[in-house]
Amino acid sequence: MHVSHTRQMFLKHAKKIMPDRHANALYINTTDPAYYEKLLRCNRHNVRALYYVGRKYEKQGYLQQAQEYYERAVSVDPHFEPAVGALILLRRKQEAERRRQFSLHMLHTLQAKKKKQKNLSLFRTMQAIMVSYLIILLVVFGILLR
Repeated sequence: MHVSHTRQMFLKHAKKIMPDRHANALYINTTDPAYYEKLLRCNRHNVRALYYVGRKYEKQGYLQQAQEYYERAVSVDPHFEPAVGALILLRRKQEAERRRQFSLHMLHTLQAKKKKQKNLSLFRTMQAIMVSYLIILLVVFGILLR
């Protein structure tokens, strides 16, 4: 693997400055998947890095963490449109999910009520049949005992 001159120089200087740490943890390259996380370690108020880390969390399905990063980005720069737009869309998505969960909950509640009513109806039918048999038995034994 060919290592660029720039990277070689960086590794050399990193070993001098911090001999006890691995240089790859310090090296920041735009092609690095953890580029924006590393950028935030250097500057926790970098609005673009906050936005992209929020996007990463949103794509992974961690909506609460994504919202936190978007809110931090908006608090640093309220005019950074990508973060403002992403925050609005995320909140809409969360609201739609809450509505969907509520609808599912109500559907399950209604189904449970219907099942309970059906079971109660079946119980009452069985109860009426048993009472009828009991009356018939009393009448038959009453006639036979006379």
